[in-house]
Amino acid sequence: SVGVTLLALLVLRIAIRLVHRPPPLPDSIRGMERKAAHLGHAALYALPALVIAAGWAETNFGGHAVQWFGVAMPRVFPETGEGAQELAEDAHRFLAYGMLAVAAGHVAAAFKHRWFDGHDIIRRMTFGGR
Repeated sequence: SVGVTLLALLVLRIAIRLVHRPPPLPDSIRGMERKAAHLGHAALYALPALVIAAGWAETNFGGHAVQWFGVAMPRVFPETGEGAQELAEDAHRFLAYGMLAVAAGHVAAAFKHRWFDGHDIIRRMTFGGR
């Protein structure tokens, strides 16, 4: 149920992002730092999708349907057996760790910009920055 709920929230977040484009990065953020910001933001969308897909695959590979509060979701992946299920389980776990690392890096970068560079980047991330 958690994964399906997070998938719905991710789809909603992507839809909101497409409708409400974020303000541009400050001009003082340049070069590799600008590239890292764009790559990090892309990873904040891609990694949750990959974690959810790997979890869904793990469940389906094991011959089970993903459940959302007791409602069976469509089987997206075929039942393949234990080998593929274990691989999907490992992918799910390691992608989740990667997602947490990127999220921690994102928070650290926001504080770095605010407290060391003097950018009001936190306001940019909220509705006050629009």
